[in-house]
Amino acid sequence: MPGFYIKKVTANSAKKGDASVTFGKGLNIIQGRSDSGKTCVANCIDFIYGGQTSKPFKDSAQYDGVTMIVAANDEPGDVTLRRSVGKNQVEVDSTVAGIESGIYDVSLRKNAKNPPLNEVWLRLIGTDPDVRIVTNSGFETKRLTWKNLLRVFYLDEGRVDDAESIVEPSHRYMENTLFLSALLYLFTGRTFTETDAQEKSEIKKARRKAVKDYVNRKIQDAAARKAELEEKLHLFDGIDIDAQIEEATNALDETRRKIDRALEESQRILSSISSEEQRIAECNVLLNRYNRLSDQYKADIQRLSLIAEGEESYEGINPPLLCPYCDNPITPRKRQTYMESARVTMERTMDQLNGLVDTEKDVEEQKKESENNLEKLKSERDSLEAKIKMELRPQESKQIDIVRSYKAYLQVTAEIGVIESYSADFGRDLDDIENEQKNDKPAEYHPKEYFPDDFVPAMSGYAQEILEECHYSGLLKANFDLTKFDIVVNGEDKGTSHGKGYRSYLNTVMILMLRKYLANHAKFNPGSFIIDTPLHGFDDGVGEDIPDSMRAGLYRYFMAHQDEGQLIIIENLDHIPHLDYEASDATVTTFEKTNEPGKRYGFLNGVK
Repeated sequence: MPGFYIKKVTANSAKKGDASVTFGKGLNIIQGRSDSGKTCVANCIDFIYGGQTSKPFKDSAQYDGVTMIVAANDEPGDVTLRRSVGKNQVEVDSTVAGIESGIYDVSLRKNAKNPPLNEVWLRLIGTDPDVRIVTNSGFETKRLTWKNLLRVFYLDEGRVDDAESIVEPSHRYMENTLFLSALLYLFTGRTFTETDAQEKSEIKKARRKAVKDYVNRKIQDAAARKAELEEKLHLFDGIDIDAQIEEATNALDETRRKIDRALEESQRILSSISSEEQRIAECNVLLNRYNRLSDQYKADIQRLSLIAEGEESYEGINPPLLCPYCDNPITPRKRQTYMESARVTMERTMDQLNGLVDTEKDVEEQKKESENNLEKLKSERDSLEAKIKMELRPQESKQIDIVRSYKAYLQVTAEIGVIESYSADFGRDLDDIENEQKNDKPAEYHPKEYFPDDFVPAMSGYAQEILEECHYSGLLKANFDLTKFDIVVNGEDKGTSHGKGYRSYLNTVMILMLRKYLANHAKFNPGSFIIDTPLHGFDDGVGEDIPDSMRAGLYRYFMAHQDEGQLIIIENLDHIPHLDYEASDATVTTFEKTNEPGKRYGFLNGVK
């Protein structure tokens, strides 16, 4: 992504020799004793940026210039910038595409022969150097400058413990709109110039016209509907609607009671039909059995008759006295006769057959009676169903229509009342629209109205997340207040509830929140941040202390989030936690204020 990081800062001196500090792309810590030159390094960077610092060294230091090398994040090459003390020009040597080498003016000057230094920094972050942003509520514009943006990238020692917002302090009221516009441009890539305001005004007018057209159409539709309904009311002129509804309702209730009784009777008849059909089926089963039994009796009688006839024929035959084979005499055996048993069986079978015939007659009579009953029941059922279908149901339907027609009258009158009420409301809406148009004021620019919808939720989430990771003591809830443009912890304003130490800590967290939002959401992100003394104020003798876990937690956070951009931290050796910074690939520079071998006394050579 576009942006840059600082590689090296050098203080130039022909008499004492150049003094340099190198930086990495992630976390950089410059630590040292008081007055060892730590803040001088930050002043040198601000001097090259074209910020507030006009003289980064004391006259006695005998240093007369600064050289800074920066590298673009997504382009090969470096940009080397050199500025002499007392000069408002910077010499630029560039191997980065789109940035020309040459002499640049620190300040924007009309008709200047040299381009402004502003172009270098804005091109490094990938934006148009000629872009203009809104500077006040009247949509007046100014050219975007790097100096407008420094407030969020460079938290110097003089502001780190501010009780007010470091982004929108009240004492810099005239600059705040310009700064917020610059920040908005980084976030969104939009300038929100007067064209946007005009578009906003046109949108408002178009919306108002659309609402007026809609309201007028609704009034017209309501008038047409009312006329249609009033035409229906003429059908009921001279009729006592309430009495007619009561009469029709009573008649409908009586008809429905008749239908209910008819249906109950029909159900009873159906039950009787089912009983008779069951009895007929039982009779048929019995008759079938009796027929088979009668056939069996008749077959038995025929068999017995054959036996009797055989016995009669056998009695007229004399038995043989000689054997037909040997002619020897045969003694006839005494033969048993079946005539008597056949006669007895014949009489018994005939009695059974006669009894069966009588039984069959009884069953036939029962069957015929059931069939007659069934025919009558079906006739009753058909007559009852015909009455329900042809008489009672049509009567019910007619009475329902009558009741509905009378109720429709009541609905029509109610709907007319609603229409009249709505029409009155629509009329008031039109009056309000006209008043709104009459009272329209010229559009004003308020930058906070244009921040993305996700900005406040994201910043509040970052505040909670960062403070939790830093082990902030007593943390319940942290959030971002857009009105104050500041962090709020446990519902308390940092300016009234904390001393300098905690204010420095929370202002540092505010910079980290902005750095994270720029890394995750912004269209343009410079990518390099400087914080001078994050733990400033904890040793000012007012009794405010900070747990070691919070100190260490903040610096561990610095080490763990180096992917969010270059971070240059300047801190006193008495404050900084003792952690293994080099193990996290952080670049550490230490000023010892001692001439012992292997140790660096301070930033500048020969300056004590």
